Amino acid sequence: MSKQMKPIDLRKLAKNFSEEKSKEDLHWQRNDAKFRAVHQRCSTYDDFRNIVAAAHLRPLDRNETLTLERQSLAWNQPAGQNSSPSSSQIILPSESSLLPQINTFSTPKNVIEFIQQWRRIPNDMKLDYLHQLKNLEHIFQTDIPIDLLHDLSLLFSENSSYNDAELIVNILTNLIKSKRFEIIKSFLTKKDQSELDLLFSRLCTFANLRFSVFLLRKIYL
Repeated sequence: MSKQMKPIDLRKLAKNFSEEKSKEDLHWQRNDAKFRAVHQRCSTYDDFRNIVAAAHLRPLDRNETLTLERQSLAWNQPAGQNSSPSSSQIILPSESSLLPQINTFSTPKNVIEFIQQWRRIPNDMKLDYLHQLKNLEHIFQTDIPIDLLHDLSLLFSENSSYNDAELIVNILTNLIKSKRFEIIKSFLTKKDQSELDLLFSRLCTFANLRFSVFLLRKIYL
C-alpha cells in the first residue's frame, strides 16, 4: 500500500512563502539602492554602505507626518524676552566674509575631515589647499572621496602649471595606496574614465612627468 500523504500545512506554507518573498524584495531593493548610490556619487564607501543598508526604509507619507507632535522649543530659552534682536537689528555678514581662508583650516587627520574641509573651500583655492597637505598617503589610507578624481580634472583644466601637475601626479599616486582604491575604481563611470583620460593627456604635456603619468594611466584605466 502506498504511504498516505501528510496534509499540507497551509499556515507554514504561507509563512515560508512570505519569508522568501521578503528576502527577494530586500535583494532587489538593495540592488536598486546600489545603482542609486553610484549615480549620486557617494563621497565615501561608508555613505554607499549606508544607502544600501537603508534601502528597505520608506519615508513617512503626509498623513503620518501630520500625526507626529512637534514641541516647539526656543533655541535660547534662558534669554529674556527683551534680549531677542528685532529683524531690523540683525546684521548679516557679507558674502566675502563667509568664504573660508586656507590658513584657517587645520591639517585633516583622516578622509572624513578632508571631505568636510574640501566641500567648504572655493574652487579657486582648492589647489592651494592641496599644496599645503603633507600627509596625503595617511589621509586617504582607508578611503577616497569619489568626487576628488572629478574635481582634479576640472581644477587642472584651469590651472596648468608644472607645480600643479606635479601635485596632481603625487595625489593620484597616493590614492592607489588606499584600501578602497579598487572599489572606487570599479564604480567609475564612462564619463569619469573619459575625464581621467583627458587629465592624463594634459599631464603628459610636461616631459618630466610623462613616465609617471603613463604608469598611472595603466593603473586607473
